[in-house]
Amino acid sequence: MSIPNENLVTVNPSGDFSALNNIIELFRNNINTLDDISIEEIHTEKFKLLKKAYAFSKRMHQGQKRVSGEPYLTHPIEVAAIVAGLRMDCASVVSALLHDTVEDTLTTIEDIKSEFGEEVAFIVDGLTKLGKLNFRTSEELEAENIRKMIVAMAKDIRVIIIKLADRLHNLRTLEALPREKQIKIAQETLDIYAPLANRLGIFFIKSELEDLSLKYLNPQAYKDLSFKINKKKTEREKYIEKITDILKGYLEKHNLKAEIYGRPKHFYSIYKKMMEQHVSFEDIYDLLALRIIVDNETECYESLGIVHSIWKPISGRIKDYIAMPKANLYRSLHTTVIGPEGMRVEIQIRTKEMHFIDEYGIAAHWKYKENIRELEKDDLEQFNWLRQLVEYQKDLKDPHEFLDSVKIDLFQEEVYVFTPKGKVIALPKNSTPIDFAYYIHTEIGDKTTGAIVNGVMVPLKYKLSNGDIVEILTKEGHHPSSDWLRYAKSSKAISKIRNYVRQEERELSIATGKENLEKELKKLENKSLDFKELLVLTMQKLSLKTEEELFAGLGYGKYSPQYIFSLVIPNYKKSDKLSLITKTTGNVINKIIQKIKPSSIKNDAIVSSLGDGLLYKLAGCCRPIPGDDIVGFISRGRGVIVHKTDCRNIIGIDESRLISVNWKETSKNKSNLSKVELFETKIRIITDDKKGVLANIASLISAKGANISKAQVRTLIDGRAVHLFDIDVRDNKQAESIIDGIKSIKGVIKVNRVT
Repeated sequence: MSIPNENLVTVNPSGDFSALNNIIELFRNNINTLDDISIEEIHTEKFKLLKKAYAFSKRMHQGQKRVSGEPYLTHPIEVAAIVAGLRMDCASVVSALLHDTVEDTLTTIEDIKSEFGEEVAFIVDGLTKLGKLNFRTSEELEAENIRKMIVAMAKDIRVIIIKLADRLHNLRTLEALPREKQIKIAQETLDIYAPLANRLGIFFIKSELEDLSLKYLNPQAYKDLSFKINKKKTEREKYIEKITDILKGYLEKHNLKAEIYGRPKHFYSIYKKMMEQHVSFEDIYDLLALRIIVDNETECYESLGIVHSIWKPISGRIKDYIAMPKANLYRSLHTTVIGPEGMRVEIQIRTKEMHFIDEYGIAAHWKYKENIRELEKDDLEQFNWLRQLVEYQKDLKDPHEFLDSVKIDLFQEEVYVFTPKGKVIALPKNSTPIDFAYYIHTEIGDKTTGAIVNGVMVPLKYKLSNGDIVEILTKEGHHPSSDWLRYAKSSKAISKIRNYVRQEERELSIATGKENLEKELKKLENKSLDFKELLVLTMQKLSLKTEEELFAGLGYGKYSPQYIFSLVIPNYKKSDKLSLITKTTGNVINKIIQKIKPSSIKNDAIVSSLGDGLLYKLAGCCRPIPGDDIVGFISRGRGVIVHKTDCRNIIGIDESRLISVNWKETSKNKSNLSKVELFETKIRIITDDKKGVLANIASLISAKGANISKAQVRTLIDGRAVHLFDIDVRDNKQAESIIDGIKSIKGVIKVNRVT
């Protein structure tokens, strides 16, 4: 077929974004027949490349279907349409069309480079997920995929912009997937991608990602909000028209030309406010929002004065993001006023340029030049958080710790403070002088002894507020304390403090372990090895790479000198590894045994790689119960603490202090059921606040053979209730059976184990 004349498009050398959209529309409408378009009918080299990318993607995805049954090609086309709508360049749209070819077909990055050049190949590679080999858990795979994406986006921001477009289209078509996958993808979107879109300032993507995530994470809440908002839509539109007319009249009197229109608040922002403030939909007052678009900054402030001359502003709700922009480049004046009929109305005032940046964020700031993909200097300063995020990932080798760090950096609100010279520093909300010090420089953070805020000496745990002027006091030879982790909020500060504390502990353990081994070796009679030979043979037996690993294991109590001797010294009395450890005078484990309270031990429930008889305590943070995957942590003074393997409190811990532990097999003899040990776990249940629900839950728990040791109920303003039950169970199978049973009770919205 040939393209009708009205669809022929041309572009000027700098690029015509509407033309890109026209081409995508052609692809969309002719998905099965576009092969007949002659390349001569698409003008300019850029569009020849676009047609070539479409044909390549179609050929590679030939025969593939989405879960919905649609041809797979519909996905890359829709992603390319979103990217074109963001006014990105031709290389971005080409990369969007090709973004799944390497991951989902036999295409290689070398194929892409050969056909479309190095620039497109780099972007596609950044968008391609890692293989699933060599990763122990799905969380590790997720963390490493995000790490790869962040490193790539620091070199070329187009990687993340296309990734956001990809995630947006996936959420728009999420109904075709099983419920379990819907929840996983929606939660990941709320945790990572929506905050990332916010950080990049792309508001329309951020808001739609949040709304669609809510739709799948809490369908009932989404349905209720949709109904209540649509119910008053006509009434709301009439009100907006009324105040718009009033505003236009006043602005015209002052010779100000402005565009004024209503802006609907998206569902998730309303839902979030309801949850945070524990109020119902009817108690949310500022559902109405207006935007005033003027020509320059001076007119922004004039318009604000006019608005306040018409309606009374609400104290504390006036925000000047023009003088102090957000970290994502957002600039605007905000005020909330008491409008006609006593209604609260939020009004945003901005220039056309500010509005453009609000819609497109970093996409509006990214400079595309010949073979240059790096941010301009001014833009790089504005997106300092991105540079820091890339720097931190180099230090965070543990994938779980890295993922937590990313969430901290992306998700938290910010506070803006000043250096003594007047430079604005953006930090996570509730940050302390410790965060400020590490933001300035790691050495400053390490040497911090105190802080002066607004001319007054404050403690290091002081929470900084907007506008604070902060000065850090330092001292040579001063070092971070593990206590600082309780006050630090920024990922940089947390990471640097953890690294120092970890290294300090390790160095102490290495020195202690070496000293103990040398001392015990000297006590031996008829020793056949000197110290160096002992080390070489031991490292071979234990498959250790360095002497430091061996000394650290000795210092932490993972090995004892006597156990080492039994491995490598001929005719040395062989003994059980555990008994050697527990009998070693002065050993860390021996001290643990002496100090730990027997009443807190679960000796007969756990076995470890060190054998029976070691003293154990179940962690109170994650509350492991039989059947859970567990790991042991050799603590100082409290025994071996048993955690669930996915517990956040063991993320980043020195692996030399972790040991393999398992649950003992329990007797299946029914006559011994009365003697079966019970374990406490906590479950959290959200229900409708209706009579009889609590009684039904308690009856079911009892019928399942579990004992309720504690129960708490709290009602919410929105007509729901939160129930917390501490129950005694035999294992996780019994706990899961109870949870499944509770889910079937009428009025129950959500139930889960609390860890």
